[in-house]
Amino acid sequence: MTAAALLRPRAAQDLAARLARSAAAVGHGDHVRTEDVPGWLAARSRAHRFAVRRVPLDRLDGWSFTPDEGDLVHRSGRFFAVRGLAATVDEGPFGSWQQPIIHQPEVGILGILAKEFDGVLHFLLQAKMEPGNPGLLQLSPTVQATRSNYQRVHEGAGVKYLEHFTDAARGRVLADSLQSEHGSWFFRKSNRNMLVETDAEVPEDPDFRWLTLGQIGELLRHDHLVNMDARTVLACFPMAVPEPGASTPTPSCCRGSPPSGPATTSTCGSSPSPVSPTGRGTPRA
Repeated sequence: MTAAALLRPRAAQDLAARLARSAAAVGHGDHVRTEDVPGWLAARSRAHRFAVRRVPLDRLDGWSFTPDEGDLVHRSGRFFAVRGLAATVDEGPFGSWQQPIIHQPEVGILGILAKEFDGVLHFLLQAKMEPGNPGLLQLSPTVQATRSNYQRVHEGAGVKYLEHFTDAARGRVLADSLQSEHGSWFFRKSNRNMLVETDAEVPEDPDFRWLTLGQIGELLRHDHLVNMDARTVLACFPMAVPEPGASTPTPSCCRGSPPSGPATTSTCGSSPSPVSPTGRGTPRA
């Protein structure tokens, strides 16, 4: 073997092959056994104090209704607003309806940090509390934060490991895709779905664990354990196509003929479309 072969950088390896190697690592990783993850989540829940109770909207601290439109807004003017929306469609069982909708015109970050241990990619997930979760804690991306949150508009604690997704010098971006939130309840809301790899030492935090892709796959079989945002980032991983053992049925709309026109991709880091104050399917001013 030549010296040149010995010094070939690891980055030259095919990313899809590295992800496949991580997906094959099941049962345990470098830091924890898969079977121990639910117990670790339960331990993290006991380590913190959580209290969740329902309160009337007009008793929310820092939130109020605007006098003209009646929107529910935060005193900072940030985070989001709950507005009324009137929708009109030409298909489906209902031609028109009205509903509340969340208006949050800022791009959030859903990011998973990756690092190799003993030649196998591991991914840093957190035990994140969200008040609407069954059991409160679920496995979440390394960073799951709106812009208002990571800019600390709430004046609370900073977002851990955020620097890996905002500082280009901190690592290599392996995937970066702008994806929309639930269109039924969010108005033109987008999140930046990111996978970033680092070679640096990452300080361990008790609320975070490194898991292989295979371990995450095992945990996906458990109810209410891997949250929705972690799943959306995982779906953006550049896996090999076709994936062995995966079932990929062709949508009925595409059967019989190949798709026409060039494929489109999103431009990451761009902002959502500006909100029109009036019009079909838009919040009323």
